[in-house]
Amino acid sequence: MDDPENSAEAEEPAVRALAARHGDADSLVLLSDWDTSGRLAASKRPGYDALVAAIENGTCTAVYSYSMSRLARSLSELTRLFESCQARNIPIRLDADALDTSTASGHMTATILASVAAFEADVASERMKATWMAMRAKNHHMGPRLYGDGPDDDVEAVLAAFREAGSFGAAARLLTERGVPVRSGKRGVWWPRSVEMVVRRLDPYVLPGKAGKGVRAGQPHFTFSRLLVCPTCGTRLGGQRNSRTGRVQYACRQGTIRPHPRSCIAEHLILPAIKEEADRLRRPETVELNTDDEAELARLDLKRARIIDTYTDGLIDKAERDRRMAAVVEALSRLDARHELAAVLSIDWTQPPEKVNAVLRLLFERIDLDPLTFRPTAYAWTVPQWRSK
Repeated sequence: MDDPENSAEAEEPAVRALAARHGDADSLVLLSDWDTSGRLAASKRPGYDALVAAIENGTCTAVYSYSMSRLARSLSELTRLFESCQARNIPIRLDADALDTSTASGHMTATILASVAAFEADVASERMKATWMAMRAKNHHMGPRLYGDGPDDDVEAVLAAFREAGSFGAAARLLTERGVPVRSGKRGVWWPRSVEMVVRRLDPYVLPGKAGKGVRAGQPHFTFSRLLVCPTCGTRLGGQRNSRTGRVQYACRQGTIRPHPRSCIAEHLILPAIKEEADRLRRPETVELNTDDEAELARLDLKRARIIDTYTDGLIDKAERDRRMAAVVEALSRLDARHELAAVLSIDWTQPPEKVNAVLRLLFERIDLDPLTFRPTAYAWTVPQWRSK
């Protein structure tokens, strides 16, 4: 097994020679994961995954590698590999480390080398983090290059489009129509957020963080506005329509600022799953708003009156009054949401997006997404007990 983190084809002859010395030259099968970190899971390393499968199904009789680090750099993964091979009497033989686990001393040495390999990986990771922090302290830009640093970037065209259109969204459509190259240097689709980042950084008349002249921030013009939560940074995804395809997509505004495994998803890819979950709402005919709700409402009104009286009598200060009152308001909001939700007969998905969104925000508090696929993974219901199993 030859699985380096950095491509080193010169090591292959050494592995072949090692197998030949033990009489396995003819049956040797070379597996590799070039340019893939040994710290990744086995499922993300096809060559290593194939080795593990061969060990488990009995087709592997010995494991040959140039060194320990070429097998893996995760101590837990190496431990699992050693235990699996030991249980099946499969030796692990390394060339550079002169190791053979078929002996007791070799097995002990393998355990030590595994710890060393994991230690080296941890040290490298710490150095990377230290470098990253030092660059941030010096205000050096990290991540993808900024628009304007490339030879094909047309900053003046972006600024002119914004001044002409008056909003980031309209400027994005204008730039796309005119074929102004995006950051990759190719003709592509401009997003409002991309225009905003360029304008706020380079136009002295646009203040950082100040709202543009486009649609009012937070206005729910899309079906899933204020519902989808970015799994990487916790930001609520914003909706926008792709000017090229016309399809609605939701993107994390922080996706172009800090590293994200994924930062956007098209609406049609998540719509079926959310529809299926929304259909789990128990219909009002099976839900009874009993007198408990009326009793709870009366209790909260009484509690609110007591808080006001206590503050008026000078027994608590304004900060304590606001803290206690906030808890009452939150409880009243949950009660009101339950009553509003009970009045929803069904969700008509043919209605305008803003109307569907209003119903969905009564039904769900949030929808969590998978970091890699951005598909829904969990739903926070406003009234969890009204979800049918």
